[in-house]
Amino acid sequence: MRRRNLVLGFAAVAALAACEREPAKVETPPATDTGVARAVTDPASVVVRFYDPYLAPDGQIPPLMEAAPWSTQMNADLQAMFQRSQAQGEPILDFDPIIDAQDYQLSDVRTATEGIVEGSHASVRASFTNAGQHEEVLYDLVWQDDRWKVDNVRTAEWDLRTIIRG
Repeated sequence: MRRRNLVLGFAAVAALAACEREPAKVETPPATDTGVARAVTDPASVVVRFYDPYLAPDGQIPPLMEAAPWSTQMNADLQAMFQRSQAQGEPILDFDPIIDAQDYQLSDVRTATEGIVEGSHASVRASFTNAGQHEEVLYDLVWQDDRWKVDNVRTAEWDLRTIIRG
């Protein structure tokens, strides 16, 4: 009996260790209303693309509204902030939250999914070097319209949702 429990215990530990090493790609079952299967990819693979323009030689950085797939709520909050900025004649947001700076010279961009609830929400950490300084930006994502969308961007010093709601 002890030997069986010991073997089962080792098997459970091995299974847990294998789960921890698995990439964060989860497939959902086919949707019942359309019969089409959808893949829920690792949200980090969505976030890493935000940094491509900063690494490109031509440096064509898109406007913030086009820099990421924003959630419905964040999109509305950003639009309202831009309208308030225009009305008061000065920017409410005076830096680029994607890079946590105004200027950039990016390298060593890495993203990692820190938490995920399939089909609901996720948290991704982006780390990179900007002009020789290590930076980390956290993304809160929600699953909307069959894909990951950014619902907030934050660091230890600021929270985009708080800034734009002013």
